[in-house]
Amino acid sequence: MHTPTLASESSPASPSFTEFRKRSLPPHIIESQKKEALAMVTEKDSEDDQPQETQPRLSFYQRYFYKTTSRDETDTAPIRRFSVLSRGFVILSALLSLIIIVILCAVLATVFVRRHKLDQAIRRAPVHEAIVANFADPVVVKHEGLYYAFATTNAAGILSPTNASAAIALGKSNVQMATSPDFKEWTLLNHTHDPLPRLADWVRQGLNENQNPKAAVWAPAIIKRPIDGRFIMYYSAAVESMNTSFHCIGAAISETLSPAGPYLPLNATISCPIEEGGAIDADPFIDTDGSLYIAFKVDGNNIGHGGACKNTIEPLVATPIKLQKMRADGVTPDGQDITILDRIEEDGPLVEAPVIAKSAEGIYFLFFSSGCTRDPSYDVKYAWAHDVRGPYTRAKKPLLRTGDFNLTAPGSIGLTNMEDGTYGMVFHARVQASYGKVRAMYTSSIRFNGTEVVLVKKS
Repeated sequence: MHTPTLASESSPASPSFTEFRKRSLPPHIIESQKKEALAMVTEKDSEDDQPQETQPRLSFYQRYFYKTTSRDETDTAPIRRFSVLSRGFVILSALLSLIIIVILCAVLATVFVRRHKLDQAIRRAPVHEAIVANFADPVVVKHEGLYYAFATTNAAGILSPTNASAAIALGKSNVQMATSPDFKEWTLLNHTHDPLPRLADWVRQGLNENQNPKAAVWAPAIIKRPIDGRFIMYYSAAVESMNTSFHCIGAAISETLSPAGPYLPLNATISCPIEEGGAIDADPFIDTDGSLYIAFKVDGNNIGHGGACKNTIEPLVATPIKLQKMRADGVTPDGQDITILDRIEEDGPLVEAPVIAKSAEGIYFLFFSSGCTRDPSYDVKYAWAHDVRGPYTRAKKPLLRTGDFNLTAPGSIGLTNMEDGTYGMVFHARVQASYGKVRAMYTSSIRFNGTEVVLVKKS
């Protein structure tokens, strides 16, 4: 039986579809394709016959930080060298510049923010820089709407003095004076306004090798005498008759009815314990019953055995704060003085600069400084009592110390009643002036809260 052949099956002799397609093309196209195929075969054979040049493999550094600069004499191989114009170097430089800019911006922003916060804190602080000069141991009194501040001679206590001090009128005034209409803006008066132009006979006369007065008048204090309305100035000065620089306390009475003076000094001391180191820092206080007192410091560290303020090497010497009752004239002691406070270990070499105030609740506050005025240990402390004679209980922490409100060695305060439930306070702290490290005057306000003293910020 004959089996028919399927149309889908091709016999070996039948042409393929490709061949059929080629045969269907025009002759000139077939000829062109044959030439192209022959050329490709010839080129491949030529490449196979010749050895292939091996190109050097470039490192990451060479690829991105090198550039072709020239060719050698045979002009067969390019010469590549490091170039600042290479793509890698340009990108890296841009990145580093961006990083540096970002870091600088961050640093400047941090400094700006910190400075802004510091400025804001200083503006918000309850203390204000009032007199940028050597105005140490300030006290203040108000009279007929004007505030008067008095201070130690400006030649005293300058640390690291410079040649610029020759241009400053140092030691021209025995006592310095400044005035203010509002307790904010202060005018420092020159030596022609010295309220104590003359000194008592017991005070050392003449000039030292630096052409400053040997008297070295320290820590004046002012009070209005109730019996006649005249002002009394208490001060300490070096004693003429002693072969020493120890100070004693004297008094002078205003020749006018103004705290500006001038004051006529009395030729007798109020306290002069030379064998105990002398006496300084007298400050008057009138109690509510009219009794008049002065508190002062026995300057025992003068006979100490060395160290900070001459009194940090054992055995340490007492530096008691004394209370002396005075007669109505304000210049005659009434009985013996008593000790109301003395230094303890945490006070360092001394306690000094006493000031007494009484709150509306009848509590007595004794302010004082401890540490050494020549270094950052100096501070302002206080204690309280129910009797002016004590005993006094110390507060748990200082009122002011180094670091508070950006202050250095704050101390030696003066107070005046502001008649609004607060007291205006003046004190000194160390600052750098053109002629050395001096004690500038600062102002603040305080109020009493039970047995606590609180700093008050006023606009």
